[in-house]
Amino acid sequence: MAGLHGSIRFAFSSGGERDTIAALVRANGLASYEAPTPAMFASLAGEAEGVVLDIGANTGIYSLLAAAASPTARVCAFEPVADARELLLANLALNHDLALRIVVECRALSSVCGTLPFFETINDRGFVSTSSTLELGHAMRVGEHVRRDIATETLDRWAAASDTGPIRLVKMDVEGHEHAVLEGGRRVMDQHRPFIVAEMLGGADFTALNRILREDGYRDFALAPNAARECAMLRFHPDAWNHLLCPVEKAGRISLLCEQLDFPLESG
Repeated sequence: MAGLHGSIRFAFSSGGERDTIAALVRANGLASYEAPTPAMFASLAGEAEGVVLDIGANTGIYSLLAAAASPTARVCAFEPVADARELLLANLALNHDLALRIVVECRALSSVCGTLPFFETINDRGFVSTSSTLELGHAMRVGEHVRRDIATETLDRWAAASDTGPIRLVKMDVEGHEHAVLEGGRRVMDQHRPFIVAEMLGGADFTALNRILREDGYRDFALAPNAARECAMLRFHPDAWNHLLCPVEKAGRISLLCEQLDFPLESG
């Protein structure tokens, strides 16, 4: 699979047509998948002289994109769903040099360390789930699901125990559990000040999320296909599920990034 331009390239399999994301990217190109998120993520990853976290990595497209975009960044991919993790590891095997800088964690991140019920959404076509979650309400909205218990960790405790070095960029796709992941990572947000690219669906706990962003000094940019919208409050956008959460002191970098990508920046 080619990346966003000639210098960003990696191999990626559809896992015997089980991976719907890979099928979309194969049909339309990586840059078009949830645009402009891949281009912005790749640009930020290219500057990330430290650690990139892929929380809810699924089959690993953003983990590989981060490693391909930066010659030095180390990536940690968190993925608790066994089927998705199997394809993630298979994709790493296709990219031996990049895989040397990618570590895979089977634990989920949350606001507590221990064991929590996890709801794996299922379908009748054999596709790998892209909507499994620690949030029962989200799973019920999606449809059929099975419950099992999984090990959870907080980002703060994981970072302290791993002695990772500076965490520069976080990608988060956790299906409604964003507030809990960030609550468990407040020390990382305060000390490392990473950019955070996160999917925010309609069932997200925006009250808790806005409190965290306000207290920790982050600004929200909703990534719509036609513009990045700087918003005073984080909320659901039907046309912009992905958001770039930016430390206030780094907001100027977003303006420059939009200029570099020839992408409009507007108030939302």
